[in-house]
Amino acid sequence: MHQQVNPGAAHPFTARFTARVTACVAALAALLLIALGGSPGAALAAAPPAAGGPPAAAASPYPSVGPGTHFLDDASYLAGVADPGWYEANIPFVDLPDTTLQSVYYYRWRDYKEHLRYTDPADGWISTEFLDCCGYAAPYQAINAAAGHQITEGRWLRDQSYDDDYIRFWLTGPGAGSKPQTDGVNADTSDWAHEYSVWLATAAYQQAQVTGDFSRLRTLLPALVRQYRGWDGQFDARLGLYWSVPVWDAMEFSASSYASGDPYHGGAGFRPTLNSYQYGDAMAISAIAAGAGDQTLAAEYAGRAAALKASLQKWLWDPSRGFYYTMARDGNPDHKLSDTREEIGYIPWMFGAAQPSDAPAWSQLGDPQGFASAYGPTTAERRSPWFMHEAGNCCRWDGPSWPFATSQTLTGLANLLDDYPAQSTVGKEDFAAALATYAKTQTRNGTPYVAEAHDPDSDRWIYDGYDHSEDYNHSTFDDLVLSGLVGLRPQEGGALRVQPLVPASWDHFAAENVPYHGHNVTVLWDRDGSHYHQGAGMRIYLDGRLVRSSAALRDTTVGVGATVPAPPSALVDDAANPLRQGYPKPLASYTWTYDNAWNALDGKVWFNEVPENTRWTNYSSPNAQDYYGVDFGAPTTVADVRWYGYDDGGGVRPAAAYRVQFWDGTAWQDVPGQVRDSAAPVGNGLNRVTFPPLTTTKLRLLFTDPPGAFVGVSEFQAWGPSSPDATLAVGPVNANGLVTLGGSTAVDVTVRNTTGARLDAAAVRLGVPDGWTATPAGGGPDTVAAHGSAVWHFTVAAPAGVAPGAEAALMATASYRPHNGAAESTHRLQNAVRAFCSRCVDSAAPLCGR
Repeated sequence: MHQQVNPGAAHPFTARFTARVTACVAALAALLLIALGGSPGAALAAAPPAAGGPPAAAASPYPSVGPGTHFLDDASYLAGVADPGWYEANIPFVDLPDTTLQSVYYYRWRDYKEHLRYTDPADGWISTEFLDCCGYAAPYQAINAAAGHQITEGRWLRDQSYDDDYIRFWLTGPGAGSKPQTDGVNADTSDWAHEYSVWLATAAYQQAQVTGDFSRLRTLLPALVRQYRGWDGQFDARLGLYWSVPVWDAMEFSASSYASGDPYHGGAGFRPTLNSYQYGDAMAISAIAAGAGDQTLAAEYAGRAAALKASLQKWLWDPSRGFYYTMARDGNPDHKLSDTREEIGYIPWMFGAAQPSDAPAWSQLGDPQGFASAYGPTTAERRSPWFMHEAGNCCRWDGPSWPFATSQTLTGLANLLDDYPAQSTVGKEDFAAALATYAKTQTRNGTPYVAEAHDPDSDRWIYDGYDHSEDYNHSTFDDLVLSGLVGLRPQEGGALRVQPLVPASWDHFAAENVPYHGHNVTVLWDRDGSHYHQGAGMRIYLDGRLVRSSAALRDTTVGVGATVPAPPSALVDDAANPLRQGYPKPLASYTWTYDNAWNALDGKVWFNEVPENTRWTNYSSPNAQDYYGVDFGAPTTVADVRWYGYDDGGGVRPAAAYRVQFWDGTAWQDVPGQVRDSAAPVGNGLNRVTFPPLTTTKLRLLFTDPPGAFVGVSEFQAWGPSSPDATLAVGPVNANGLVTLGGSTAVDVTVRNTTGARLDAAAVRLGVPDGWTATPAGGGPDTVAAHGSAVWHFTVAAPAGVAPGAEAALMATASYRPHNGAAESTHRLQNAVRAFCSRCVDSAAPLCGR
């Protein structure tokens, strides 16, 4: 992957969080407020506290673990971890005899959490590769190259909104949007989801195998097919293979690249990468289509997969050298294969595309002249003339140990051992040893750490740019522990295969309360019963109940019953604006010179483990009090404020006190009925404040500085209810995506029903800034058909004195009742601009879009 170093400042964090629970009182109250709200554009005061006492606390922001076992002390694995409540609610806990494996396992969940980024209420969460990125990334700094790894790692979390949003991002969201066809972002493709080769359908299907819920995938089936066919331009029908360019396999300066005349790009070739990915994606699409009842599509993609597998074997497998190789596309009339075994030759096993007879290729993994190394495997065999050529400079993939490739190789090895016929080349001990080496590689100075590439023979990261490569999120590890080492092999249907690949010497291990099909699965191995005191042998628990036991550690399959689907997330963060364009905007009375007020609305929450800066502070402010907050630009309903504090242990410390305030149209007022999850402000961690829903255009935190120090905010969030059962569009928009508003302008709100059921009692409101008006133009429909859409018309008028080019915002809110369901609402903020001239409103004049 390209290397680019970005400036930033250190920002230490440590954190704690105590969650409180009750049911969805705040969300229900918000819906009532929407239904009963005043005229559009009016600033609404807070609803009064409920009669009979203070309001109840809102539900925890994290999912409930549910029934399970309690053999492990979760807190003991999270010592010193910021925001432990997130981990306790989300991750499977493991107990492993190998302390390096165990420490890297928990570190990699922290790494995963750091890379979660909230985009906006429409698109939700993504996972980033770099903490701060680069000019070749898609919107929100997303890069598709490692999306398959990121989705696969995240499938084991209890909160699947991260994966669900991220899959949609690449298939139907901004990640599926158009990009320039230029060399800097791949001149061969036209959208971001095809910038790099990737295996989206496979990863999405494997996520559903863990959750047990395939309904979302079936809805996305047309998008999955479109993603697959997006590679048609790189398909050679004569050979039955796809070609790709090494740099767009994220492998610039590889061994096969140096053999071409263009070492950076590498020259187009038929490679095990994209062809294996497309095989896996075809198999996934076939399975999803079969589940959706589309047998024609299922048969088509099963046929595509079979043909691709045969072509891989025919053209890229060399029986004399026993390996899969790259074949140059151009200037190669004899179809010669490359002279070097590269680690990508193991990718076919990751997707089940290799033949059982190909297993001897795995002897190269432990061959001293093959891929074996103390911190490997290597990305090219040692006997290659290109091994470690110019590898002192980033980024060369001709020998360095690369976590991206190691993840693929170890996933393929686990598949060989679990899913292929028995063979004698490699065994369980080889997988366990390779995973232990991978864990050892992911340290720096004795502490868990991952960067871009590691020296294969010495304990040092060689591609580790300061303020750029830290905690690089470009591989899997925790999935290898759970699906490989512990042996949890997800299935479609009501069963789970358990096939551990642990060393024979281990006398114990545990994976506790692993989310699977809406249940909790615990696997224990205790050779003599002395470690967990539950009896000797292997035990498997489902939702806290013992369902299988044996004296020996062995492969087994257990039934888990019907899937319990997780409810879709119905809350969105209306304060996030990572693109830093239009509304919402930050409000700050003072910002330190080396900080930026936008940092705390950028959708990122980092702590002190990395040097990048994602904070606001009032360091060196002359004021006794300072505020930080958000200007939504239009009336917005909020009932849940979450802000992550910052404490560097020196000049920035936890606030002495703070007040949550809202703008009532004329002045700032304290939000009534506040319930705080922490009595004292938390410096490095989550501060959560819930209250009866109120509608306002602005929110802020008013801080009192601690004695001799200042305060900081890593992220400010304002959460409100917004159902995914509908999406909204406000328009028409100009070329810059803005609604152009004149003195009086027609504006349409389109509501699209995302469900298979009718939406009844439909109504739409359009909120506008103080002083503006939005008048309905006609009554609008009462229902929205299943998977259909309906339009409501408004006339928006600006007050006198609004300057041409002035920014504005509109808040559209649709309320409805799903057929035979409870009342819901969905909202969307749309940025707008005051027209420069009257003709701009009715034309697409360039001036309108400024």
